[in-house]
Amino acid sequence: MHQEHTRGLEDDWIQFMILTTKLELPPLPPDTLDRPRLSSNREQLYQFKVTLLTAPAGSGKSTLLGSWVQHEQAACVCLDDKDQDPLQFWLYVIHALDRVRTGFCRDILPHFLRGYSIQPRSALVLLLNHLALSDKPVLLILDDYHAVTQAEIHEQMEYFIENMPPSTHLVLSSRTSPPFRLEKLRLRGELGQVMLQDLAFTAEEGIEFCQGAMKLNITSADARNWVLQTEGWVAGLKLLALSHIASAEEDKSTRSTSPLAQPLREDPHHFGDRSVSEYLLEEVFYQQSQELQHFLLRTSVVHRMNSDLSRVLTGMEDAPQLLRHLEKEHLFLIAMDREANWFRYHHMFSSFLRRELARYGTEQVNALHAKAAQWYEQQGYSAEALDHYILGQHMQDAARLLEELFAHFIMGEWCTLRKYFDVLPQEVVKARPKLYMSYLFLIARERPYGQMMKELDELEHMIEVHLHDQLPPEIRRYLLQVVCVMRAYMAYLNRDLQGLSDYLISYIDQGYPDDIAFQYMDYDRRESMRLRSFHGVNGSLQRGEMCFGTITNRWFSENSYVTSYYGTGYAEVKLEQNHLSEATRYADLALEVALQIKVAALLVPAYVLRARIELAQGRPNAGIKLLQQLSVLLSAKDLEYWHPIIQAHQHRLQLEIQPTETAQLMIDDSIVERVNPEISCDQVFSSLVRVRARILLGENELSLIELERLRKLAEERGWLTEQVECGLLEAQILQRQGHKVESMVPLSRAIVIGSSEGYIRSFVNEGEPVKRLLQHYLHLRRTHSIQDSGIKLAYVKELLAAFAKQNREGVSSVRLSPMEQRVFGYIAEGLTSRQIAAEFGISAGTVNTHIRRVFAKLGANSRAHAVQIAEQQGWL
Repeated sequence: MHQEHTRGLEDDWIQFMILTTKLELPPLPPDTLDRPRLSSNREQLYQFKVTLLTAPAGSGKSTLLGSWVQHEQAACVCLDDKDQDPLQFWLYVIHALDRVRTGFCRDILPHFLRGYSIQPRSALVLLLNHLALSDKPVLLILDDYHAVTQAEIHEQMEYFIENMPPSTHLVLSSRTSPPFRLEKLRLRGELGQVMLQDLAFTAEEGIEFCQGAMKLNITSADARNWVLQTEGWVAGLKLLALSHIASAEEDKSTRSTSPLAQPLREDPHHFGDRSVSEYLLEEVFYQQSQELQHFLLRTSVVHRMNSDLSRVLTGMEDAPQLLRHLEKEHLFLIAMDREANWFRYHHMFSSFLRRELARYGTEQVNALHAKAAQWYEQQGYSAEALDHYILGQHMQDAARLLEELFAHFIMGEWCTLRKYFDVLPQEVVKARPKLYMSYLFLIARERPYGQMMKELDELEHMIEVHLHDQLPPEIRRYLLQVVCVMRAYMAYLNRDLQGLSDYLISYIDQGYPDDIAFQYMDYDRRESMRLRSFHGVNGSLQRGEMCFGTITNRWFSENSYVTSYYGTGYAEVKLEQNHLSEATRYADLALEVALQIKVAALLVPAYVLRARIELAQGRPNAGIKLLQQLSVLLSAKDLEYWHPIIQAHQHRLQLEIQPTETAQLMIDDSIVERVNPEISCDQVFSSLVRVRARILLGENELSLIELERLRKLAEERGWLTEQVECGLLEAQILQRQGHKVESMVPLSRAIVIGSSEGYIRSFVNEGEPVKRLLQHYLHLRRTHSIQDSGIKLAYVKELLAAFAKQNREGVSSVRLSPMEQRVFGYIAEGLTSRQIAAEFGISAGTVNTHIRRVFAKLGANSRAHAVQIAEQQGWL
């Protein structure tokens, strides 16, 4: 049921966030001048990995792009200043690619949506891998990239560009150079550039534009003079042309005194206190009729409009006709779709109109924003409606709409959400408990723990006291329930495991039902092994016991998300402690609940855990069957996400059954992976399984290099299980190479961590090689050939005892009689023959006879030797 809910939310969100008009370049206007020296460059686009098109506003960048793709299939995204959320940015890219690669969205989008918020870099790898599936060239155009200011997008674009497959060719159109490194591309000859001097009209092109495209009745000399005055600036030349057309009907004497008939000043970029563009725009604007000026000003408040919206904003019934008139006259109006339903003004003209509108006062501007917001909301364009409510200072309406839209934004639009909350007054947000709670959830990672808890206390007091009679009982109860969840979430974020368990126990003690909110508590990381990955536990058995155990035992009788989630973690603790019966009990409970709820984030860890228990019990084949069952249960979307780690666990089991064959298969199929700063515990586990395969194939040096990298990463992150595993594998490699002394160093690192936490199973799973290493370590310690490093020998003996139990070895295997076993026990405690005789009421000679028989059976030549053998075999 949860999957269906999430899938529906994702579909709604995509339609809510994606404007299809931004996925195609505007059609070329009829007055476009064909410039072969530029349009023919489109053939060179496929020779470069990246083509950079940089020039100021009005230089003809979009027109050039339009001419390039007029006869080409290209994936296009027209960016603007609202495109600051990284996830939304990539969703536009994916939808653009879907237009040239049928089914691209269907294949990649579900996983990308779920994976991006967890590991953005991995989601980008998925996108790149899908692009690489086809050798057919793909042209991706990002227009107006200068509008993007979010540093995170720039960082991800740099990674995307560096790793683009050869079949993908990127065109970046921007007013400024993008803020990321392109030097490598330039050095490799993979960067093409088109700049202002390339776009500027030549004298011949300017003459042809004025006389041909604009149909002006002027001499070639006048046209050449215009080109010189504007330095070939396309927009400036067009402004001069439009101004000339508008004044063509004036009296000849009036025209002769017009400033436009005179040469511009020596510096073509300044005209008094105004720029050339400002001056010319004024000339164009004030030469229009009062009716048209009214239309232009009132419609300038929106980024895009259609006939109906223009009628609402202007109050003019003939607004649609005026819109068509502007389109026909090419007065800086740009069609945003091929059907010419949506339009926008040229950015330069739009900025000018808004400055002019501001002269009429804030009240009138805000009223226009209100009209736009209401129209957008009624038409279902909620995000644009929200923007205009805020721009028009209608904060109550903005808060109302944001409260309704929060569920959409929370899917990944964190930057957009934060932008809205930053401009909404706090008193407006706090007046709406549900919205205020959403705000607290958003900033939970930023505020100090104590401050957040204080704000939650204040919110709870407001709900219970001030709003008690204003809220329906079911709403009030739900809000208090979420406050309790928020407290648990804050405890989790701040690694307060005791607080987390206290709040979750308080939650159930208050009789609240399990809620979907729990599925968003720590689920920014979805991993297959809870003990390793849980925030604040990270492999610590003591912290895991305290947190997972307390919560699981209190929730044990509930068929809830919490029971399965934390029950899996507690079972993993018991497995590592080698308490297999308890581990099985909690694992079975977690799996039973997971099968009822049918959420992949529960099913995968539960099945993986049961497979690991099967491995511990010597039944790897049974574990493989469980993982096969898991793959059948998952939906296609979930399986796409979880398949890599499920396969890694399957390989780990298969290495126990067919070591060499499995290892060779893994290495043949493996790919070189880049070091990912956002690497997860599951990815480290997968890397360690590959290391095991390389060890089996004798690739020792490569394995040692990889183990060192993984160990350092684990140490930086404080991941204990990974550090233990790296130490044990490194020790085994050194032992194989005959470096017994050197092997004690990584083994000691593993023992230090294991002894402080009580690790058993990680050692036992390694089998005889680690058993021999421990025996050698014990011998070196007893002969004082190695420092103790604070390691208690009792822990090493406990590990060897676990090996003995695992292999069904022990004193009984040498057939000591009951009396001999008892005597040997006293020998191990250091009692003399007389003291042992006193314990049994027999003579010391009889005791010595029993001791000699024990020595014979053990192959020992002294008491100390006998004790050493017993310790090495794990009998004591």
